[in-house]
Parts: sequence; C-alpha cells; structure tokens
Amino acid sequence: MKYIILVFMIAIVAGCGEKIDGDQMTSTGDILANEMIQTDPSADFFLLKDRVYVRKEENKNMELGEKLGTIQNIYILEGEFKDLMSTQLPVGTEIYQFKNEKSVDQVIVKENEKLMIYQSLSLGCSA
Repeated sequence: MKYIILVFMIAIVAGCGEKIDGDQMTSTGDILANEMIQTDPSADFFLLKDRVYVRKEENKNMELGEKLGTIQNIYILEGEFKDLMSTQLPVGTEIYQFKNEKSVDQVIVKENEKLMIYQSLSLGCSA
C-alpha cells in the first residue's frame, strides 16, 4: 500500500511540468505566470525561485530582512518567464524577506525607497 501511494505522489509531482522540445521542461511558475498574463496583460507580478509573486499593497512600516534577489529582466509579451523577471518592476528592484521571518509566502519589494508587499501564489498543477 505504501508503494502505491509513493508511486502516485511521484506521478503527481512529475506531472507538474510541461515538456517542450523533448528534454526541456517548463516550470510550474512559468506556466502560472503565462496563465496570469493571458488573463490580465497588465498584471503586476514577478517570478522568484519558481514562485509567482503578485503585488498586494504598499506599506511604510516594514523591516527588511535577508535580500532574496534583484529583478534582472522585464517580461516581453509572448516570451518565456525566467527567475527574477517582472511584468512591471524595473530592472534593479530589490526583493527582501520580512525581518525575523522564515516564510517567503510574502516578500518586500523595495523600489525607489517605496516598500511594497508581494504575495506568493500557490503553484498547483495546471490541467
């Protein structure tokens, strides 16, 4: 019984990617980002470590924790989403964890001295 459950779980995880050109895989973050941009071409989000983060709110009373990265690219319509790519944030925008927080479900984005909260979307498999 444990073997059947293990095989089932592996099949679910393996099914979360989409094969392109034989060996190349599209990440679940890329799939979710593409679905979002098709639904709302003006959506404000970025991709970080296969997670899609959507702008939630601006807040001035937050303490920055560890720096997680910096926006490297701007999304170009019909292109592939890559790690540290944004639809709205300019290149060079910094991304931080909340101070004393281990979770990265929400992160702080620092753009021109403004602090904004971005929320991670859950990455379920797309059917």
